[in-house]
Amino acid sequence: MLTNEQTTPTRRTWWGWLALAAGLLGAGLRLWQWQRGTSFFLDELAVLHNLASRPAAQLLGQPLADAQVAPPLFLLAEKACLTLLGRSELALRLPALLAALVALPLLWAVARRMLAAPLVPLALLTFAVGFTFIYYGTQVKQYAGDVAAALLVQWLALRLREARPPTSRFGVGAALAGLVVPFYSQAAVLVLAGCGAALVLLAALDAGRPRLRATAGVVAGWAVGCGLSLLLGEATLTPPTRAFMHFFWHDGLLQLSPRLPLVFAGELAERWANGLGWPHPAGIWVALTLFGAGCLWWRQREAALLLLAPWLVALLASVLQQFPLRARLMDFLVPSLILFLFAGWQALAGWVARRSRPLGRGLLALGVVPILASLGHHDLPPYCAEDTKGLYAQLARARRPGEAMYAYYGAGQSLRWYGPQLGLGPATYRLGHCYRQQPDAARQYLREVDAFRGRRMWVVLVHFNPPDAQALTRYLDSIGRRGPRLLARSQGPPVILDYPVAYAQLYDLTDARRAARFAAATFPLPPTPPTQADEACWSCYGPQVLPASQLPGATLCP
Repeated sequence: MLTNEQTTPTRRTWWGWLALAAGLLGAGLRLWQWQRGTSFFLDELAVLHNLASRPAAQLLGQPLADAQVAPPLFLLAEKACLTLLGRSELALRLPALLAALVALPLLWAVARRMLAAPLVPLALLTFAVGFTFIYYGTQVKQYAGDVAAALLVQWLALRLREARPPTSRFGVGAALAGLVVPFYSQAAVLVLAGCGAALVLLAALDAGRPRLRATAGVVAGWAVGCGLSLLLGEATLTPPTRAFMHFFWHDGLLQLSPRLPLVFAGELAERWANGLGWPHPAGIWVALTLFGAGCLWWRQREAALLLLAPWLVALLASVLQQFPLRARLMDFLVPSLILFLFAGWQALAGWVARRSRPLGRGLLALGVVPILASLGHHDLPPYCAEDTKGLYAQLARARRPGEAMYAYYGAGQSLRWYGPQLGLGPATYRLGHCYRQQPDAARQYLREVDAFRGRRMWVVLVHFNPPDAQALTRYLDSIGRRGPRLLARSQGPPVILDYPVAYAQLYDLTDARRAARFAAATFPLPPTPPTQADEACWSCYGPQVLPASQLPGATLCP
């Protein structure tokens, strides 16, 4: 079991004050990102349309639309915010913000049970300024709740193994927490399974097994919560949504092969480089993480097991094609990566200090360097992947009576949400279809804008495929004349800038002689690579999609 030395909280020395400052900085950055009220991103909007169009009972008992999957208590929390506080970004991102804030003291509580006092502020600072925890800590998605839930379970598990046994009241509370948490965080099932199995194993290995019965009672509550959560998840997951998830997260579903260690190391490196923004080569941090896990195992085997067990369960789930271990879906395990790395840093600094105390202190101080470098790599908030709200506000002001509006299908989710608030209701624009599975898809978009010949029209390009936008632009430049352009740029690190701009362009298509030069059917377009027959296609805007009969092969565009 954990010794008293390992579990005594960090005294309020200056290291404690530094840890407090790191936590307050993290809270400030999350609040700053939240209060800016940046536009909802596509993934958030897909969840929000479900919340806005369904009563609470349907959210719990029926599969979600738009290929979405979310835990029931998270949906209920969001539904309560929508009902009581309204449709604003601040209201609907409140559950994620609260989870992101709670995660800070939870990490502090876990870190000070595993690291020496000087390393705790560094671990907390890494978490505080980590881009992925700030950005997804203010999104209408469950990722922030996953992180907080994982840290809560790990803290409970560590408390249950302390030298002084916790009270029976604490045990009951821990069991109830494990019964409820899986319904707020699906990823928590993996953490509960890993920590629960480790707790039972450790209790069974104790001399005389004094804690086995109490531990088994707590873990039994966890098992019931996980089992019920999995049953509910299976009941509300449709085959098309499952197919889409397997397609979209295919790279995160690891394959059992000789390359598995390399692939897994690559996923860890991606989180250090993109999730946390630490400088390249990220392989250095992966190596130090693995070294630190070994050092922690040597020094505090029980604590190391409680942190490693969820990783083993998650790896197994990924190999069994049940859970993608990739990118933001891995974030709930990243705090343990941070702890492992600084456990390794602590071991190296201790080894150097035994030979030269000044050099040991210098190596310890160097731990802040990659953290500061991450701020330069990812900048500071606010982050905004697509400022659609700002774009539509500009368009509502600039659009003149009689001017038509054509929206590329990628704008559909955001137009459904923001358009009516800004005077751009469904009757004021034509929303294009998704042709991603159709042969010669780009030409289909040209046929859609042909309907606006003889008029002045705005083309709105949001969340667009660059070849589609290029084809539309070349065609409209050939048959019409450009007017003003309204532009909204994304803000943030490259990892979220897959769609760096959204814009609306005015075209005058009233010149019949110029328009007669080309037609959609004959306009020269570069060849496009063939689409895989089994490629899944996701509607970006819900109900206004092509009928399934018009789409070849397996598709999720119903």
